[in-house]
Amino acid sequence: MNLDNQNLEWKLCEAYFSILEISMSSDISIDKLCIEAKISKEEAEKIVPNNPMDHRIFFLKILISKLDKDVLTELKVDIADDTISSTYDKILEGLSLRFEKYFQYKKSLKILSNNSKQRIEIFLNVFSENYNFSYNLLTLIEEDQNCIIKTLKSLALNIVFTKSLEIFFKDEKNDIDKVIRHLDKYLSDMEDAGFFMGVLKK
Repeated sequence: MNLDNQNLEWKLCEAYFSILEISMSSDISIDKLCIEAKISKEEAEKIVPNNPMDHRIFFLKILISKLDKDVLTELKVDIADDTISSTYDKILEGLSLRFEKYFQYKKSLKILSNNSKQRIEIFLNVFSENYNFSYNLLTLIEEDQNCIIKTLKSLALNIVFTKSLEIFFKDEKNDIDKVIRHLDKYLSDMEDAGFFMGVLKK
């Protein structure tokens, strides 16, 4: 996809989540998207799926991809000269940053996953994005890891993130402190299990 299409895609994504937060409904017509994004319907129809029922997952994937790129870029800068923090600390920072980015869209994300069926559907549809984030996070922090070990660790981090996501949705406070505490606990538990399996190591 060329840069112009990527920019249009992101403009439509921003429009979708802006409307979603106000309307409280994921049923958003392409006409409304075009008005909000200030682009023509012809341009939008080249990018957006024909079936409005597919818009929810389509735009969610775009949002997650954009936020995850931002997280990894920010983390790369943060740890560039860090020779003190452990691997555990850097992974925790990366996952915490991800929740900070998601927090800006918490209301919208809750609308898209307001029941168990929708959450399962979203989890299955964005599993690839979650796995890629975990894999890229580990690549950034542990460049010389064996591919198979990294894959196992990525799946383990997916479990940690998914469990923490439940706390993220249930917590009504206007911060993510509780989420980070649980994230730290889940990651620590996973690390302990990893030591036993010989997979996760500091």
